[in-house]
Amino acid sequence: MQIEERNVILKDHRKVKLRFALAYPNIYTVGISNLGIRLIYELLNKSDAILCERFFFSGYGIQPKSLESGLPLSSFDVVGFSLQHEMDYLRMLNMLSTSNIPLRSVERRRPLIIAGGPAASSNPMPLSPFVDIFVVGEVEPILPQLLDLLLSEDAKHSPTLTPGLYRPGNPTKRVYAEDLNNAYHAVRQVHPTSGEWLSTSFLLEVSRGCSKGCRFCLECFLYSPRRERSFSTIKQILEEGTRLSKVTKVSCISSAFFDHSELKDILSYLKESGLSFSTPSLRISDTDEELMQLIASGGQRSITIAPETPSERLRRVINKYFHDDQLWILLSNAIKSGIRSLKIYFMLGIPGESDDSLNDLEPFLSKVISLGFRPSSVHISINPLIPKSNTPFQWLPMIKKEDYDRRVSIFRSIAHRLGIRRIETLDYRWGAIQAYLSTAGPEASEILLRLQRDLEDGGMGDLGAWRRVLKHYGERPETLYKPLKLDDPVPWKEIKGVVPISILRNEFLKATGEFQ
Repeated sequence: MQIEERNVILKDHRKVKLRFALAYPNIYTVGISNLGIRLIYELLNKSDAILCERFFFSGYGIQPKSLESGLPLSSFDVVGFSLQHEMDYLRMLNMLSTSNIPLRSVERRRPLIIAGGPAASSNPMPLSPFVDIFVVGEVEPILPQLLDLLLSEDAKHSPTLTPGLYRPGNPTKRVYAEDLNNAYHAVRQVHPTSGEWLSTSFLLEVSRGCSKGCRFCLECFLYSPRRERSFSTIKQILEEGTRLSKVTKVSCISSAFFDHSELKDILSYLKESGLSFSTPSLRISDTDEELMQLIASGGQRSITIAPETPSERLRRVINKYFHDDQLWILLSNAIKSGIRSLKIYFMLGIPGESDDSLNDLEPFLSKVISLGFRPSSVHISINPLIPKSNTPFQWLPMIKKEDYDRRVSIFRSIAHRLGIRRIETLDYRWGAIQAYLSTAGPEASEILLRLQRDLEDGGMGDLGAWRRVLKHYGERPETLYKPLKLDDPVPWKEIKGVVPISILRNEFLKATGEFQ
């Protein structure tokens, strides 16, 4: 894979003490848009003693090679995986297998395998037989200690680990950067400069975490508490970052971007600097016309909203509070500001939901169209509610497949009747697999190993592979997920979260109407 990039760092393998392979188990176009990859690459290469090179997934059965040197994973001392989603797990194992690296930690002397990212931080147990050390939480507070450990002679069997680093049998707690103003932000970001991978956006994180408490949201509970960078710090990051990265576009990626206390100052600065910019999904609240005009001033002509359900009653169940009138004002201001395209996220399977809950959908979508969005410019995404570990819904049963499929059909019928044709849905079976891997214990590793063997026999890593493997266990993808019992210890009990499990339990009981 030949890619021309700006700000690539090349070092001599013979002149460093530690060779670190930074692996992202997804394709390049996905991985290069991840700020965490850019951050770790930049931070590790700041040290003269460390070399960091990047690897991406190119396909099942294909041995990954470093973008910088073309060497395989087996040529490095440490392989660090960034795991964003549960579906990364099988790609991770395949990257190791095709590199002739033993999968099980007990069978491997080197390289050392570490893993972090949202999925691994939330529940590392399905990968525990394969990974030597997990980074649990955010990397900035523990990076110096982690590097000291990796440079030591026997990092794999070190008897003590600092908080934020985990191996089974060594209880730890999740760590986070308390002050984002003092947390490093990648400024010399790598950018592809030619070909089909061309991307020229500087990735800007203005805040981290979210305080809204949506009960299904991993971001909210895993990255609690919400923190923000000051406007003055953000200006410094942008000034240095756009100069070093040589870009004129900024992508704002924070999950609670619209909650920033100096939001209009940030957007005004971007506008006055002559930068084009894009924003993440809009918070449905009292968004005034001035704010929407600032958003549009960056060249953005499409916005994304996530009401999750057209029912105000069900929004209260998931703790996502807003009134429909707030949404109509937001969309009216968007139309006035020149926004013409709209993407809407919905989920199915909220506690208390029934087919009748979709009675509100047609008037909801009709109102969207009446405000000025053409049906052809409205894009709908529908997903099942996927229970995630370390959220209040980690104990929640999933909607049944037949109910999900029927309600998706109702959705499509209503949308098509209104002229909306752009509808994407997640196959229920993939949702059930994600829910299983998010909440399972070490026993899930055996299923992952069987899937990897299926790949070695010519499998494709698709639902067919999951069906073949799960036959050995008398299971099917759609029935794989079994909700945790409320009073049983969770598989990741050795890891203390920032949000106590007692709070998660109370929030679950409130949502399901059982809290006293």
